[in-house]
Amino acid sequence: MHPILRAALCASALILTACGNGGDGGSARPPTAACANPTAAQALDRTLDVDLPTDSDPSTNPTRPSTIHYTLLLPPRCPGDVFPIVLHSHGYGGSRLTALAANGDLSAVRAAAHFPSIEMLARALPFHGYAVISVDQRGHGDSAATTNARIIDPLLEIQDLRRLLDWAYDNAETFNFERQTGTGVDRDLNVGTLGVSYGGGFQMPLAALDARIDAIVPNGTWNNLLYSLLPGDGVKLSFDGLLCLLSTTGGVENTPVVAALCNQVSPSNLLASTIRTREDLTAALGRPTSQPRAVAPEEIDPFFFSHSTRYLETRQAANAPWGFGEASARLRAVPALFLQGNRDVLFNLTEGVWNADYFRAAGADVRLLSTEGGHMNPLANQIEGTANCGTIVGVDAVLAWYARWLKGSRTAAFDSLPEVCISVAATVDGQPGGSPAGLAIDRVPVGSLSGTGALPATLATAVASVGQPLGSPPSFVPVLTVPSGGYVLAGVPRLGSVEVVRGGSLLPRAAIAFVGVGIRRNGSLILVDEQLTPFVEGLHTSNRGQQNERIALPGVGEILESGDEVGLLFYEQQVQYAAVVSALSVPNLANVVNIALGTAIPAIGSALDTNLVAAPNPYQATVTAIELPILRPGEYPASRLIR
Repeated sequence: MHPILRAALCASALILTACGNGGDGGSARPPTAACANPTAAQALDRTLDVDLPTDSDPSTNPTRPSTIHYTLLLPPRCPGDVFPIVLHSHGYGGSRLTALAANGDLSAVRAAAHFPSIEMLARALPFHGYAVISVDQRGHGDSAATTNARIIDPLLEIQDLRRLLDWAYDNAETFNFERQTGTGVDRDLNVGTLGVSYGGGFQMPLAALDARIDAIVPNGTWNNLLYSLLPGDGVKLSFDGLLCLLSTTGGVENTPVVAALCNQVSPSNLLASTIRTREDLTAALGRPTSQPRAVAPEEIDPFFFSHSTRYLETRQAANAPWGFGEASARLRAVPALFLQGNRDVLFNLTEGVWNADYFRAAGADVRLLSTEGGHMNPLANQIEGTANCGTIVGVDAVLAWYARWLKGSRTAAFDSLPEVCISVAATVDGQPGGSPAGLAIDRVPVGSLSGTGALPATLATAVASVGQPLGSPPSFVPVLTVPSGGYVLAGVPRLGSVEVVRGGSLLPRAAIAFVGVGIRRNGSLILVDEQLTPFVEGLHTSNRGQQNERIALPGVGEILESGDEVGLLFYEQQVQYAAVVSALSVPNLANVVNIALGTAIPAIGSALDTNLVAAPNPYQATVTAIELPILRPGEYPASRLIR
């Protein structure tokens, strides 16, 4: 039954036990089962043998079946109660949730960092009337004993989850899962999804391939892995190295393509600093010495691209099949709430914008909230902010989303959600400062704006010479000076082209321009939201794989001050693109890494590659058609500042 119809019937009959979902993010119904002796909330570990190979890479000698481990987090319940399912999964290097929260109190959760707050919310959801199924993806946690991680392969990881939903349907009466009838969908259930990073990456392809998914809430995840890991054809060495560190400390069993990549860029490889460009990586992976096997160049792009939402969109636009056994290669209108950090240095805000655009184009109710959280790089001294956007509390928004789309209950929290909220916290000493603020607006601003409340920000051409002499500070090219207070820089900056020419270095290696949006304020430079894009020498006119006519930079949000000069910053070197090496090989240089990707890892000694000093990167960059989104909230149409 459609959740809205079910909610109406329940309300009119006033029968709580027959409709027994309970707490729905703000309604007056009680949050737990309504009978004298409800079954207590439980956490139950289970396994499922899936008739799929343990890997699809022939070199691993795959076998059948694959054993997937999962845990049921079940709410207090009475006979006849039925509950929507929230399918949850972990970040890369993590594992499933195996324990409930003590209760449904979210007071501490609301102020926690973004990624941890979502995990804490998942543990508490049973006390708000949801049954949570938390799963160890292939190669992770207990599932690593029999399977290899393939980075959310639609042919394996997504099929595992579909089999798990089949199991849930077959066992719905035992565990009080809510089946749906009369929908025309085979073995239908009432299902939402939740997770951060890797646990966000499964949600879009699952929603595309399985018609049982009724609502999704991806947090800090990718649109195109090739863009995420190789933006501008430059290797994101620092975070790629941290990913591989998480693979090791988290006991991940990777498929050979990913294992070989990690062997090239991980802290254990003292030559990782030589893997700076797409060409470098392709060459290294293809060598006979590559372990666990050589990876042919023609394998790399299809592997990562086909595991991305952008692949689904590209194939659909070409009226081509996705190729994963689907009946129709067309995205359904699935309600989607995206939370994406504008300081996230792995999956930036622009990736969240692209994901939201695809789901919105399918006709779905889509909201996008940017936060000061996400993937923080501890080597760059980043500190993760909350899941909130201004006064919109992230975990409350998630609860309201599930209440609306899984229970048919429209709450005040849901009605307060704007189409888009961009966090515009002011930067203070490199971190978000001041009172939380968000720009509520009907769509994400892209490029230079015009009309009422807009401050057009364009520059036809900028030329920057960087790295002469070695160790010079970043080069700043102003685009405009802010005439008064009250403006925000919010949205996706655009460039027409970037051409990079090698400078005076005699080193036989490509130059890389590191470009970001910057502010010169009272003589000091601010790299907005710590976002940089590398552009390898040569001419760039679009983001590879996105098929856009211009270059989109990472989305940003910042409150501006009168007299701020806003423009572009050009770096010779930058921490996000430096290799991470073992502290054992660099005595007296240590930087403790405690958390990344929302996954706690053991403290390690590590240091940025000191080859930075010995490997200059001088270049000249010519950038055309620079456009920055600047507006005054309240004056610009359909915009307001919430704080």
